[in-house]
Amino acid sequence: MKKIATTLLLLATVATSAMAGGPMTNSNQSAAFLRSIARGTTLDTDAVYNNPAGTAFMADGWHFGINDQMAKQTRKTESYSKHGDIYPGGFGLTEYEGEVFSPLIPSFHLTWKKNRWAVMLGMGVNGGGGEIEYNNGLASFERMFSILPTTVQALGINASGYSSDMYLKGKSQTLAFNLGASFRITDWLSAAALVRFSTTSNAYEGYLKNTNLIVGGQAMPATGIFNQAYQNLKAQYDAAIGAYGEAFLQTPTGQQLVEAMTQVGTGAVKTADHILDVEQTGTSISPILALYAQKNGWAFAVKYEFKMATELEIKSAPISANDPVINEIFPNGSKVKAETPALLSVAGSRQCGPVKVTAEWHMYFDKDAENSFSSCIEGNTMEYLLGAEWQISKKWLVSCGVQRTQLDMNENAYSDMNFSTSSWSTGIGAAYSFSEKIRLNLGIMPTFYEDVTSRGEVYNNETLIGYYKDIYSRTSLAWGLGLDFKF
Repeated sequence: MKKIATTLLLLATVATSAMAGGPMTNSNQSAAFLRSIARGTTLDTDAVYNNPAGTAFMADGWHFGINDQMAKQTRKTESYSKHGDIYPGGFGLTEYEGEVFSPLIPSFHLTWKKNRWAVMLGMGVNGGGGEIEYNNGLASFERMFSILPTTVQALGINASGYSSDMYLKGKSQTLAFNLGASFRITDWLSAAALVRFSTTSNAYEGYLKNTNLIVGGQAMPATGIFNQAYQNLKAQYDAAIGAYGEAFLQTPTGQQLVEAMTQVGTGAVKTADHILDVEQTGTSISPILALYAQKNGWAFAVKYEFKMATELEIKSAPISANDPVINEIFPNGSKVKAETPALLSVAGSRQCGPVKVTAEWHMYFDKDAENSFSSCIEGNTMEYLLGAEWQISKKWLVSCGVQRTQLDMNENAYSDMNFSTSSWSTGIGAAYSFSEKIRLNLGIMPTFYEDVTSRGEVYNNETLIGYYKDIYSRTSLAWGLGLDFKF
């Protein structure tokens, strides 16, 4: 029964990123990224995020970029749970799907450049940025309720099935503000230092209600069955104490009776109706360091983003704070770690006439960050990016790119509330210059995720009663536009 409560309430991981990057990080911060992907040596307005040291090589004056992206994503779990022949319960292959649509994913980048100095300010969605809804709950919910017939069998009740109404919705967003400066040390080398301030806001809603057991072809409230069983056990307990006194509690029979009362009483509480209404908020401050070099058509950049050590404070609505089950897992006023790992990026590019080709590598230090993925992280995430831009005329530029994101996780430790899979992303788009001072960026980026299969065991208290298999899959499509201004 404890697993049912835990499964119901681990909703802090439901909201998901709809962008490119590691499990906790959005590296997509502009429409120009959608059209070319590899932006590590760019000197356009989004250099504030992608190549901060490069801002010292911009033309003197003001450079401002504003972007909006939209993204649609689905998450699907195909699951089944098979119990042994002597254990009732389990369920056949069932699909559980959630959808994310983010119509507004804003970002802006501002640079003022003078001689060898540049000062910059940027804002973007560094994590989350979406809302996901599961109208029929999740496979992990279903799996935990599928053990109920086995549980009540020990009480002498022959239940042939179960039913429950489940719903959950999660939304999450981390806004990051970057402020810093760059300095051109020589004619070919520059350095930058920034401070990042991030603020995270999550909200989770859900319910679990009308949990019934099918007994004799009729649906009976599970809480009522457990309450009646508790009253029967309590009558036995009172009779034994009346006949043998407190010494009865020291006998094996007495101890077993007390343990059974405890489990049955807990079952009554866990299978009652529960409503979840929880918010999480937190902030963090972290530095960013970068170098950039360019000479004879070649350009190289290195950037290191330090870990964002975010701690989220839980704020529950009264209906959740006063629920003993919900408050046991999400104590009102408590804090939980939601750290974004450090990121090292290295990029190199070559300008060949009107064509620029960029290659880039990212490493996310996932093993050093404590967050909802920590239990399944086995190694750091690696990304490999390649992009090309072609200035086909004075006004038009076309571009494309590809990104490989390679995770290192224990797939059997995944949860359908919290999973990320390796993927390929492709980007394509164009830029149109209205004048030397105004340019429009357009891009689209689909992401193709690998399916992942997770297998595990189903327990009822300490007894192994069966096995399950989950197949996780995702889809993602992002598109957007941006305007760059120079003055």
